[in-house]
Amino acid sequence: MTNYDLEEDVLLKYQIILSFIFTFTLFISITLSYNAMTGYGGKNKLYSKKDAKIILKINRIIAFLVSIGFLLINIFDKLVKEKYNLNKNSADLQILASVLTLISSLIVLYIAFNNSNGTISEENPEI
Repeated sequence: MTNYDLEEDVLLKYQIILSFIFTFTLFISITLSYNAMTGYGGKNKLYSKKDAKIILKINRIIAFLVSIGFLLINIFDKLVKEKYNLNKNSADLQILASVLTLISSLIVLYIAFNNSNGTISEENPEI
């Protein structure tokens, strides 16, 4: 293995960890959506309204942190590619995608904490 391979291996391990965390937040988002759907059908909800708000806020904080993590990984990936004089065009695009994801996660995080009427929409809890 070259030094480049070793550095990329470390970044991929972090990416796998963040992907598992992101998958967990998606699962929580699904349960929150299901919770909202059962409320419309008059069925028993999984979470009380208060619990759903807390879970939604925590879930969005985690999603925001995960998006920061992916941005950092992509920045380090670009630095590694520059260090070994490799083509970094794809790294630039991945950084752009990470920045856009970070912006969207920041918007939904802001909405979760600063909703004007004091309620949080559970219908669209994912990014």
